[in-house]
Amino acid sequence: MAQHRRANSSGQDSAVYLHLKDKGHTFEDGNVNNGRRNVTGSREERLYKCEQDIQHHGIELQELAHKFMTRLDGLSKNREEVKNEMDHLHTRLERAEWDIDYLETKSTSDTSLEIDEQLVETEILDNSDKKRRTKQEKNATCTNDLAQIKSQKTVKKSGGAAGSWVRNAANESGNIYFFGGTNGNVVLEFKDIKDFTSKDYIDKARKILLPHHWQGAGQVVYGDFVFLHKNGTLGEIVKYDLQNDSVTQTMELAGDGIVSPYALSPFTHIDLAIDEQGLWSIHGNSSTGNIVLSKIDHKNMVIERDWNTSCPSSNAEAAFVICGAMYVVYNSPNGGRSHIDCIYDTLVLTDDHGTPPLYFLKRYSRHSSMKYNPVDHIIYAWDEGYQTLYRFHTTQSVENL
Repeated sequence: MAQHRRANSSGQDSAVYLHLKDKGHTFEDGNVNNGRRNVTGSREERLYKCEQDIQHHGIELQELAHKFMTRLDGLSKNREEVKNEMDHLHTRLERAEWDIDYLETKSTSDTSLEIDEQLVETEILDNSDKKRRTKQEKNATCTNDLAQIKSQKTVKKSGGAAGSWVRNAANESGNIYFFGGTNGNVVLEFKDIKDFTSKDYIDKARKILLPHHWQGAGQVVYGDFVFLHKNGTLGEIVKYDLQNDSVTQTMELAGDGIVSPYALSPFTHIDLAIDEQGLWSIHGNSSTGNIVLSKIDHKNMVIERDWNTSCPSSNAEAAFVICGAMYVVYNSPNGGRSHIDCIYDTLVLTDDHGTPPLYFLKRYSRHSSMKYNPVDHIIYAWDEGYQTLYRFHTTQSVENL
């Protein structure tokens, strides 16, 4: 029995083993190891297949990225082409607008003001004393009325959307003064417009530090003095001496400065203007919603007279005074073509609402200030950061016919 168990325990001496061996079966000790190697080999094959799949997907992603970048390049080129076409269209539209401007101004150049001749003659006869007084008061150069805008010239772009720039309105010096923004106290003075438009204009400027900040875009320079609305006050006008660098006088416009005269330029509460007769103040009337014009004695800093005009503040963006007549410039709230739609003449006490609007040439958006200069007879305008000059045609005034 023991011998039989040992044979069984040896495996190769058992009857089953011998029987199977006689039938041709083979048994090797490495079969188990081969099975293990087969399992390991199948794992390596799966890993290899995974690597192949990853490489394949990576190539597909690269091809997809290449196609995507190619399409992006195509879109960029298309966008550039569209942009060029839009710029070309804009240029054509701008030219068309210039043509329209020319035709409109041409058509209105012969109709400055329609007044019945007989009525004019009667008024002149009935008011001969007033006419003689008017001629004495009126400067010799004030024999014409603005009839149409002749030309526009963009001098440069500097500063923000709102501000003002002026030429000295009392002499031939040609000095240019730059007031950047609607609340500042540093004025840049330039010898002439050539220095103002030079590349190194900042280096050529004389920097004037004012003791008070201005409010709005209503500043003017008349002779050796800067006149401005003092920031933080309702109606205080400051007269600053440029030669002595000091404030010489101030005045208070009682009840003025509460509301802006221009609904589209609400930052300006008091707009100062210069013409052939001197200094003027343009401000709003909260009760009527219309614009008030005041003549100021700039030497003594007192108000000479007020005029409650019928020119509305609604949709007004700026105004200027020429020969005692205030020209109010209007626009749409969304921006459009500026036009003069109300003229108030203090010498004949009329509001010309019936006159066809006088359109300005194509601009950028909206004027924050417009300053007439009686020396060179040019309007200095600030248009969304663009410093612009306007020249105009005139016709003989009715009272001088």
